[in-house]
Amino acid sequence: MYARMPYVPAQDLVPVVLTTSQPNVLAVQADNPANTLPEFIEWAKKRGDRFSYASVGAGSSSHLTMELFRSVAHIEAVHVPYSGSPPAGLSLAAGDTQALFTVAPALLPLIQGHRVKLIAVTSARRSELMKDLPTVAESGYPGFESLAWNGFFTGSGTPPEVVQRINADVNAVLQEPAVRELLANQGLVPGGGSPEEFRAFIDSEARKWGAIIAKVASASISK
Repeated sequence: MYARMPYVPAQDLVPVVLTTSQPNVLAVQADNPANTLPEFIEWAKKRGDRFSYASVGAGSSSHLTMELFRSVAHIEAVHVPYSGSPPAGLSLAAGDTQALFTVAPALLPLIQGHRVKLIAVTSARRSELMKDLPTVAESGYPGFESLAWNGFFTGSGTPPEVVQRINADVNAVLQEPAVRELLANQGLVPGGGSPEEFRAFIDSEARKWGAIIAKVASASISK
């Protein structure tokens, strides 16, 4: 995403452990006639260049998730970036934009106020916290997944035994019922696993999102 950085992530950072992940949800204005993903796609295609979507910021998971979705659903849309979830959500509720991918807790007040509604979730399987909300994958796009995630890294040169010790400690904490409950209340899915599994996950994410970022950058330059 950045042409110049003061470090090279793959060389200067050592993955330790994935801590949490969180899916995005596709939200639309409450009075949108679409109630399913196929209905939303049909509606969006009919709007053509009058369809715009909000994001919580350029280059954010919110932005890139919609770009990934657009690439598989073959819909056109104008990107309107905002500085964070509150203004992005309010733009959707007011009808200034017509769709938004972001994490569900950020939209809770607008959902409870019946100003926006949810169409789909971007996890591979239905969220335990939103069991009635279909996934994008089951709604016609098998394999679709987009997660906002967090993890621990350390600097290159850290002794392997130290990496393993931190990994073990974090895994132990993530199994504590009180911690899992606290994370669930924030819409977060506990992570865990080995450093090797975390590195493989990062490599997979880099390939997927690298292609989307390159596509977005190319489209911006061509304009």
